[in-house]
Amino acid sequence: MNALALRLYAIDPAGLGGLLVRGRAGPARDALVAAMREMMAGAPVRRLPVSISDDRLLGGLDLAATLALGKPVALRGVLADCDGGLLIAPMAERISAGLASKLVAVMDTGEVATERDGMSLKAPASFGLIALDEGVEDEHVSMALSERLAFHLDCDKQSEDSGEIASADEIANARALLRDVQIPDSILIDLVEAADAFGIDSLRAVQHAARAARVAAALAGRLHVNVDDAKLAA
Repeated sequence: MNALALRLYAIDPAGLGGLLVRGRAGPARDALVAAMREMMAGAPVRRLPVSISDDRLLGGLDLAATLALGKPVALRGVLADCDGGLLIAPMAERISAGLASKLVAVMDTGEVATERDGMSLKAPASFGLIALDEGVEDEHVSMALSERLAFHLDCDKQSEDSGEIASADEIANARALLRDVQIPDSILIDLVEAADAFGIDSLRAVQHAARAARVAAALAGRLHVNVDDAKLAA
């Protein structure tokens, strides 16, 4: 199931929000991240330090270029740099509430928009987040982040083999279909009722399931979500 989650996620990383990968650093986790990188070949990939500054995260004033040119020059942040790709967050369980709030604001809008150093900075920043949760006992990724990540995987319960990965052609074909894939209202109702039956009160879970069902249909080469797609997503 982890391998299938990776394939679906590679097709629509921003739409599915991200992967929450729980487990210690080791071969199994490395294989999972390597598989994602391979399926996202050509897309930007950036790492998120836990102690990153706002200037490096969101952008700010490029002091050296400003002094050299005699006019304000904007410095792009990490989030803008990974537009269309992946942001990998090691030790995600240690991300502060402040950093988490900045991340989710950008994830929700798909752009960086901030006022810094007397400049208005705006740039597209649509990316998928891979949160590597190495926490022990009661350490966990913040709820604000985790509920925006469609797939939660446990590396400690899988082998080093991440499973069959999707080819570049499969991913490209599925992405091309995805924008036109339709999901019937009856299936949306089923997903809402299933969430209610399991006591899931977050609408994001239903939204992720509906999105995953559409991606599954696209991966299968279909333009309409069927019951099997919905069952898989649920």
